[in-house]
Amino acid sequence: MTVAAITAGDRAIDRITHAHDAPVPVRFAAGELARYLHNTLGATLPVVTGDAAPGAFYITTTDAPPRAKELARFTPGQSDRASVVLRDGVVWVIGENPRSALFAVYDLLQHALGVRFFAPGEEHELTPRRERWEVPPGFEHHTGSAVAIRDFVGYGGDAFDSAIKNRVNCIGLTETTTQDYDLARTRGVLVRGPGHVMRLLVPDESLFVAHPEYFPLVNGERRPNGRTACFSNPDVRRIFGEKLTAYLRARPPFDIFSIWNEDNPDPFYCVCERCAVMPITEWYLTLVNDAAEIVDREWPDTIFEFIAYHGTRNPPTRPHRFYRDGEKMLIDYCLGYTRDIYAPLAERSGGSAEVHAQFDGWERFLNQAGYRGKRLLMEYYNTCELPNQGPRGRAMLWPMETIRTDTLYYMGLGLDGLSDWTCINRYSFPTPFAIWCWLRLYTDPHRSIESYKDEFYTSYFGDAGGAVRGYIDALEIAMHERTSEANIERVRALSVMLDGIPAPTDAALARRINILKIHHDYCVLVKRIFLAFLNGDEPAWRALEQPHRDFFVKTHSEALKGEVDRPLPWSDLWFDHYAKAGNLGMLTKNPWIH
Repeated sequence: MTVAAITAGDRAIDRITHAHDAPVPVRFAAGELARYLHNTLGATLPVVTGDAAPGAFYITTTDAPPRAKELARFTPGQSDRASVVLRDGVVWVIGENPRSALFAVYDLLQHALGVRFFAPGEEHELTPRRERWEVPPGFEHHTGSAVAIRDFVGYGGDAFDSAIKNRVNCIGLTETTTQDYDLARTRGVLVRGPGHVMRLLVPDESLFVAHPEYFPLVNGERRPNGRTACFSNPDVRRIFGEKLTAYLRARPPFDIFSIWNEDNPDPFYCVCERCAVMPITEWYLTLVNDAAEIVDREWPDTIFEFIAYHGTRNPPTRPHRFYRDGEKMLIDYCLGYTRDIYAPLAERSGGSAEVHAQFDGWERFLNQAGYRGKRLLMEYYNTCELPNQGPRGRAMLWPMETIRTDTLYYMGLGLDGLSDWTCINRYSFPTPFAIWCWLRLYTDPHRSIESYKDEFYTSYFGDAGGAVRGYIDALEIAMHERTSEANIERVRALSVMLDGIPAPTDAALARRINILKIHHDYCVLVKRIFLAFLNGDEPAWRALEQPHRDFFVKTHSEALKGEVDRPLPWSDLWFDHYAKAGNLGMLTKNPWIH
């Protein structure tokens, strides 16, 4: 294939150009464009530096040539806007910032060449081959995202890379690994984290003998717990500040630096006489102000994030002023982990009324405090097996219509960002549709779920797409029905739909169909477990416990390698939370679980 595989009118497009002093993400975007043009068209276009000239893709931002701003014609009200415009033999690839120049490349590849980024790894990308691409006269393609901060929390470079290709502009790192940090900087996306680090900032347990007064008083005695301290003690606050300063100086800066209370619903804060004058949330916000000032000094370009979560879910009741009125702060509303995620939050059902009350209380408090910072909401849609999150046994069949409805609702509230605590690296079980669609909703939540399905199933499953879509739709209905012996048989009988799909000759498609069959077995298994719990049949659920624990790590380990995390996060909480802790009554009496 020659370079003439790409033409604009009667002119061949034979190179990719950017300014000699282009930012790193713009240079990376040029390399990505060259790579995917080779994969789809077989065209080998060199990447060179220089000015915009006929016969080239020219990748830039609106900060560079004056004509770039003129041609961009960005849509108002969108985030990370990008444009691709053909003028006078030049294909202008323009971003309003360096990362959106990269988004412009990915958007162009999807729009013009049918490339898709469904999940981590090349095996889940669609790069259709074609002979040539004729850029039509006057070609223009303009994109942008509906949500300003689009955060993804996962593990591993492949997951981050795939999310960024779908216009995620912020990645959550629990630790600053060099590889993931460099990945973010190369692509120009925000780095957010580390999150649960209070344990690193409280006095060391080695100080307990000499200074027991540093540690929390709980149930009449002071003792270390590795998470909190006696924060009314001035020396503890001094140690907190010194440790935070050392932490910041030992690491490259985050764009959004977060300190969250530890991931425990009962954080055991000190209840000594001096600490008891304020509730947990107010002590936490006291530390937030201390920390925000230190972060502002050490990392002046960083936003400081605090969280409404577990012990800090309930807003303060007394007046409060934030450091610099919170102008460089972000509140993370992480409240919805006790709601039914299969019903839209706006319905205020299935635990959502409580979440709304907490959210509304925080909003009132922030307004009264003169808070001028940002607001982000973090959801837990992936926890469909977690206690209190909805009907048991949905088997990673995410509630996509609910996610779309919630996204539109959150946008209406004027939130600055959205996130989901995804916590996974591989997510193609039973297909990558759920997370791929969710990521796309950050950019276009007004688009219908059915139209996303139209795009996904035909592309990912080829000629089998219609049959697979029909099966998944039927499976979701059956898995959402009230669990009973008859319901389990309806789920089991759906295997006929899978068996009716002709055996694919393509190895990748055959693997995808096989994963659907493995997932179907998982659906039957989790339904059987849930029915045993509902019936109080201890011998039955105990007999199913080991097959469930072995499902990912042993029984199907090789077949699911690279497709899904093994084991799935939280998948064993049925047994640990309900059965072994003696909480079966919580399951059977929960008003919105069936």
